[in-house]
Amino acid sequence: MSIDKKNNDKKGEKKKSSKEDFPIQEYRLIPDNKFDSTDNNKDEIDILELVRVLWGSRKIIFRFGIVGVLLGISLALFIPKEYVSFATLMPEYNTESASGGASRLLQQYGGLIGLSGGTYNSASNAIRVDLYPEIVASLSFQDKLARQEFYFSEYDTTVSIYKYYLDIKSAGFFGTLSKYTIGLPGVIKKSIKGEEDKSSIGSVKNDEIVRLSKRQMDIINILRERVTVNLNEESGIISVSAKMSDPELAAEVAKFTVEELTSYLTDYRTEKVQRDLDYIEEQLQTAEERFEVTQFTLAEFRDSNQGTLTARARTEEQRLNSEYDVAFNVYNTLTQQYEEAKLKVQEETPVFKVLQPVQVPVNDNRSGVMVLFSTTLLMLAVAIVFVYLKNFFSLTK
Repeated sequence: MSIDKKNNDKKGEKKKSSKEDFPIQEYRLIPDNKFDSTDNNKDEIDILELVRVLWGSRKIIFRFGIVGVLLGISLALFIPKEYVSFATLMPEYNTESASGGASRLLQQYGGLIGLSGGTYNSASNAIRVDLYPEIVASLSFQDKLARQEFYFSEYDTTVSIYKYYLDIKSAGFFGTLSKYTIGLPGVIKKSIKGEEDKSSIGSVKNDEIVRLSKRQMDIINILRERVTVNLNEESGIISVSAKMSDPELAAEVAKFTVEELTSYLTDYRTEKVQRDLDYIEEQLQTAEERFEVTQFTLAEFRDSNQGTLTARARTEEQRLNSEYDVAFNVYNTLTQQYEEAKLKVQEETPVFKVLQPVQVPVNDNRSGVMVLFSTTLLMLAVAIVFVYLKNFFSLTK
């Protein structure tokens, strides 16, 4: 009996210990809308807090806005106006084949006027249109543009762009003021060393080596930003734009750019055939002189030997006839080649259709209202950031 009692006591202790080791836990289910409502309340409190901070600092924001308005008015009044002149071109993409154009007319009807049909087959292609912007931005093109003289109505003078930026524009009030304030140490240094202000325009020695000063390169970089050529890849239209401080000047620069670009492309396409034409023209002139000499010599011999039937006279006449025939054949062949070369030049000359001619701009590129609005909006944004940063640092402290 004692053993059973002890076993029962042990079982009771085990049950009690198991209940103590694993207590009963309770779980409560909370609806989701409770969390949503608290999150929404937090968001609303945050937004209201932001609005409250801005409203409490409304005087600071108002002051920043006034500064933005004054700054915008100053910029709109004192920043020089910029005018942009545009022109659009439709270039020729491919050359005609040898079976068409002037070559076909020469092959079909050349025999009627004593010209051969020729075997000319144009294998040259036009410059890719996506290279046009690179041509205008090239150093040689920009240097030629900078050396071109234009009329500057602001100073009532006609000078090159180089001279305008080096001598006229830099000698204005602000240029002189900056020279003798910020640049005063440099002026003193040059005067002590005896250096001269080298603002003369450099020269291009040849087509391979270009020698320009640092100031000239600065001017060319300015022109590269102001005179641009863009390609519309969808339509293939080329647009030329020039941005200058004077509307007439912008139109003149755009016109010069269009003319110089088309001239460059024409020279590129016709350079080879033009050289052939010049060479054939020189040879034709020599052959013509030789033909005239042999023709005159033969006629003079026949006039002086009328009625003479000696063998020596007949031999001399045959020799003169042979020289005359050779000179005539050479002259006739070169004449045909000369006419063919002229047709080749005409056939290789590209055609550029001006869709929109250069127009003198009426309105400036910078709008005073837009400048005022932009500066005011910028200062208001700065004011809001300033207020929140100030509030953040105050809470951190």
